Amino acid sequence: MNDQGRKHRLYVGTGKAKKSSRGLSGYRRLKIFAPPMISIYDFNAERSDAYSRTMQFLADIKKDFRRENCFVDFSETVAVTAAAIIVVYAAIEQAGAGRKGKAEIIWSKSERVNRQLRLSNVSRLIRGHTISYALDSVSHMPIVSSVGGEMSDDIVDFIQNRIYADMSADTEHAYGDAVSETINNVGWHAYPKSKDGEKKWWLICHTNGKQLYLAIYDTGVGIPKTVIERRWFFEAFKFSYPQEFQDLMAENPGKSSHLLSAIAPAQISDAELIGMSMRGDVSGTKVDKRGQGSKSILKLVEDTSGGLLWVFSNNGVYKFDQAVKKPNMYALPMQFPGTLVQWNIELP
Repeated sequence: MNDQGRKHRLYVGTGKAKKSSRGLSGYRRLKIFAPPMISIYDFNAERSDAYSRTMQFLADIKKDFRRENCFVDFSETVAVTAAAIIVVYAAIEQAGAGRKGKAEIIWSKSERVNRQLRLSNVSRLIRGHTISYALDSVSHMPIVSSVGGEMSDDIVDFIQNRIYADMSADTEHAYGDAVSETINNVGWHAYPKSKDGEKKWWLICHTNGKQLYLAIYDTGVGIPKTVIERRWFFEAFKFSYPQEFQDLMAENPGKSSHLLSAIAPAQISDAELIGMSMRGDVSGTKVDKRGQGSKSILKLVEDTSGGLLWVFSNNGVYKFDQAVKKPNMYALPMQFPGTLVQWNIELP
């Protein structure tokens, strides 16, 4: 019904011109239209084009939010997933850095969507408000934006005190390792040419029934581009994809392992490269402890009932379901801007 209602309306994702509208103060503002469903999970074009339209929405924010007075229009949005809202938040924060124009939000007709926009602070961010954090005094964690390890202890304390009040010492250690490793991976790998103060990450954490949900996002170069630089990559490639390895060797006789590692991605997909990063060093030598894959995260998901792990990066998706025990890997129809790691764990 929403698609039919928008049939004759100019939509930013089609590449047609956007409408402008006069704001409350009388000057003209550009409209950036949010799609009916803001989601990164629906990347199968046969079932839904929500992923592609969400990526277009992010591109429009990046292009237009920083340079003009504008409205961000959610009036036709009927659903927003938590994983997607953190990516939208990051796009608005980065595009709005240093902007001179004014922005306003046009609310959805869905109060559920509006509640998500308020609780995540997306609405405040659009309006240019300064966002501060006091996680010890809130019952619902907003999206946290930080650099380095500044907020990692506060996040683990929030999980322990507000979500999982009876957390044992072993459980707290497992959660702390998973959160710290995820944040540290951003600093070590995501932004290889950036200063420490520029290595931004965004995190969201909440519960839905008995499910604990946590996602962390960065806008760095992506896992597929960093995994090939790990010292264990060549051996991991040989172990994981023996036929592709043999093809690579046959096509490039006499070339060094360093050069072969650089051209290996042509043989395997981004999703497979993400999968290799999750396994890390397969030789047992542990020559590169930084970059051994998100083993603490994967172990946490493997060891808990209902565990689910998603990793989006560049052109691939890695999904591990504790009930299935075997990862699935998918190609994306449009490149994902950076890396998002999400895990869901069932609480006792």
